[in-house]
This record gives sequence, structure tokens and C-alpha cells, in this order.
Amino acid sequence: MIFMCTYKVDRDKQADTQAFFANRTDEQIAGEYPDGVKQIGRWHDVPNGKGWIVVESDNQEALTSWLMGWSGQCTFPTVTPVLGDEAGSKLIKEMLVSQEG
Repeated sequence: MIFMCTYKVDRDKQADTQAFFANRTDEQIAGEYPDGVKQIGRWHDVPNGKGWIVVESDNQEALTSWLMGWSGQCTFPTVTPVLGDEAGSKLIKEMLVSQEG
């Protein structure tokens, strides 16, 4: 499954969190996600300390573990399952057909 996660850095921890993020080692970057969670993309609203991350995971525990790893610095107000065009179009067509009955 693909998830869109929004994050918001705690304001009182924003400077420290941004410094940590900017200065991560190659090893930290490589090990950021646990097995079972793959980053598809990440975008940041740096001045406001928030952003969006799209990940793929079929393992709820691995995804939750990754989210909890950031819980000292930020919150994740939304973790939403999302679909691409093909899967979304297919589901919408199926719904429309079922409503024609």
C-alpha cells in the first residue's frame, strides 16, 4: 500500500531537528527506513517545519515503528492510504457500475 504522511515539526525543536536532518551521515540516510517501508518521495515546507512523505509499505508495524522514530521531534497529523491513477480509476469505475443497478 502507498501512504501519504504529513508531518509537523514541534516548533521548539525545529532548529535542532532541521540541523539533524541536514547533517545526517550516509549511514543514517541508508538506515532511515526499517525493512518493509520504502520512501517514494518527500517534500518539505522548510520555513514552517512541515511537509509530506509518500511511502510504500504492506507492514503496519514497520510503518508505525518508523513514525515513532520521529515522535520526539514531530507529529504526523495524517497518514492516508492513497492510490495512483490506474487503481483509482478502476475503483471509481467499479463503484459507478455497482450504483447503476
